[in-house]
Amino acid sequence: MIDFNFYWIADAIKKIYPNKEINEHIYYIRQYNRWIHISTPIDDNCIHYELSSQHLSLHFEYSSSVGGYQAYVALVDHLTHLTEKDARFHWRELSNGYGCDSVQPINNPDELITILQDFITFFDHAIEQYFLQQTPSIQNIEIEQEQCIVKEDVSIQTRTLLDIYKMNLHIPVYQRIYCWTEDNVRCLLDDLELHIETKSSNVPYRLGTIILHYHDNCYDIIDGQQRLVTLALLLQNIGVVTGLLKEQFTSSEAKQYIAYNKSLIANYVQKYIAHKDKFIQFLLHRVEFDVLMLHNSSLDLAYTFFSNENSRGVSLTDYDLLKAHHLRFIPATYEQQSQKAAENWNAMIERGRRQINDYDTLPDYAHTLDTFIFQLRHWMRKQNIEIYPSDRHIKREYEAAPIMPELPPFGETFYFNEPIQGGTHFFTFVEHHLSLYRQFIQTKEYKALNNGLNEWGSCRWYKETISAILFAYYEKFGQYCLTDAMVLIMRVMLEHRYSISRANRNAVAEYAAEMGLVLMLDQATSPTFFIAEVYNLCREFPRRMLQELRPVQIRMRQSVNYINEQMEQYIYVNSIKNILS
Repeated sequence: MIDFNFYWIADAIKKIYPNKEINEHIYYIRQYNRWIHISTPIDDNCIHYELSSQHLSLHFEYSSSVGGYQAYVALVDHLTHLTEKDARFHWRELSNGYGCDSVQPINNPDELITILQDFITFFDHAIEQYFLQQTPSIQNIEIEQEQCIVKEDVSIQTRTLLDIYKMNLHIPVYQRIYCWTEDNVRCLLDDLELHIETKSSNVPYRLGTIILHYHDNCYDIIDGQQRLVTLALLLQNIGVVTGLLKEQFTSSEAKQYIAYNKSLIANYVQKYIAHKDKFIQFLLHRVEFDVLMLHNSSLDLAYTFFSNENSRGVSLTDYDLLKAHHLRFIPATYEQQSQKAAENWNAMIERGRRQINDYDTLPDYAHTLDTFIFQLRHWMRKQNIEIYPSDRHIKREYEAAPIMPELPPFGETFYFNEPIQGGTHFFTFVEHHLSLYRQFIQTKEYKALNNGLNEWGSCRWYKETISAILFAYYEKFGQYCLTDAMVLIMRVMLEHRYSISRANRNAVAEYAAEMGLVLMLDQATSPTFFIAEVYNLCREFPRRMLQELRPVQIRMRQSVNYINEQMEQYIYVNSIKNILS
């Protein structure tokens, strides 16, 4: 066991390695809980030197995201082979990865520092040499960009990968970050390998459709970024430099994916690609795309043509399209404003992606804009809602409303039903409602509703509808009499469940529109007017006897009664407590 002054050791390490990242955990009373982490030539916190009271080690630890031990299996094998006959080192499995310990005896602090320096010097050199060996033996080839004159407004052509990389490609600010996972990359690499094995490298390999938007002498990648960046990483590994990788990837998460996929590709090339020159020729001249090119045309035209068939790309969502749509309303002179809006939108999407789990398949921004506000905007007009998976209903709903150029808009209050103004206003509109949503789901009313109507099927549809209308009330009147409003809205929707033997989502939404609760709410200037009007409506509903109800209807009534009992103490108007369900 190393039983020295960790404070002195940490200071000494910092002086010896001023350019390395040093992380300390040395303030615990218990000696065995103390450790110091020192970075390696690999820019990955999961791979580090560790000095603890038990060991001086090189650690390759697992990562829950990208990077970590999983990306460097070949390197671990190389280092294990390199040190297998060296008595100074001992490899062992860790609880969260793999590690190599120094087994030299340490008798005093000075000896510890000397051994630590020798240990780090040995492995730093070995790691650097390993990556140098991965550099292609062929001389780097740089694909030179060529001026391409586009005459047609819209054209679709079959182009080789070389043709595409000769273009001045640009990743626009509204695009999602580069985020291909290991599965995506392996799938592409396996497809390439399978094609060469079964059809030969002389047969063209089609890799789907990409969409490019030509303007100002450059080509914005509308669809195809994930595939084109991954192929550029593959070419870079075997000695071909493309202009695409000179693009600025500002997202730290995108940089992590790129670093991880570089290592993944390096391992693949080392294992499977024996003839790099032949493989380069296949990639550049036999990998083909159907390229839809738009010349100074509206981006909306690109969405009309968009298709993800036969590609390994990540399909553009309505939220990707909305970002692009509204960024175009921000003047070009406000570049920082566009950049900030895009960054905030990307952060919202990434946060939402991490929120999705087995119990909730929608992120909070989708709950806000799709489940709540989309329906409210239609119920406000008593419009029926029929949603199909491919109808782009969210994109159409939140596109900029038409205006008169001579009469600029003013007076917007970010109310859910107001016309959508293009550009910065839209992004603020979304942020405003997303913030309200996050406050709303913390209320005791929403929690009671969410817990009480937690079954799947029709019960869930009613919960979504009640929650959406209650959210509209919360947006207008806040917490005031929120419980009263919830009880009354539940009673209105329960009446629909009583009236039909089998519910479906569209029928529930249609009933919500017909009852006009959202219109009542919009017209109410105070909670008392809305609550009084809905209360009088509920009083007209007949009392349903048990023998009249089917089991599914009884279960929903029981759930509503349970919620009412839980929330009774918070009801402000006493007569509402006596509303019969």
